[in-house]
Amino acid sequence: MYWIIILTLGVDQLFKYLVRNFMDYGQSISIINGFFQLTSHRNTGAAWGIFAGQKIFLISFAIIVIVIGLIYCRKVTDKLTRIAFGFFIGGAVGNVVDRLFFGEVTDMFEITFINYPIFNTADVFLVCGVILFFISTYKEKIRE
Repeated sequence: MYWIIILTLGVDQLFKYLVRNFMDYGQSISIINGFFQLTSHRNTGAAWGIFAGQKIFLISFAIIVIVIGLIYCRKVTDKLTRIAFGFFIGGAVGNVVDRLFFGEVTDMFEITFINYPIFNTADVFLVCGVILFFISTYKEKIRE
């Protein structure tokens, strides 16, 4: 699990570094015309901008969730659950790093065919972790 956290954090911070250093704020690069683009954006809040400007609250909440996840995962032996927590914790740490060092989170993925908030790699890993956790929980229920 720890190597997944480190890998996830590394990938997340690399993408954010590239966006911060090689794109102007607000600049968009079309990847799939009319569907998906890279857009340099910053967010001082959480998803959909909720809790905007509440840096201390967001960092504190994330650290609590990370610690609880690490404590819980030490007791877990299921491989899929440990991978899920690795993705989730790595994503959470990625966004905490941004808030600590930059005061905001760097976002870059924009789905243009729907009105959806711009998000980042840490968010992708967080969501993948949650989905894998639900799958592992469902598989466990089937085995019972």
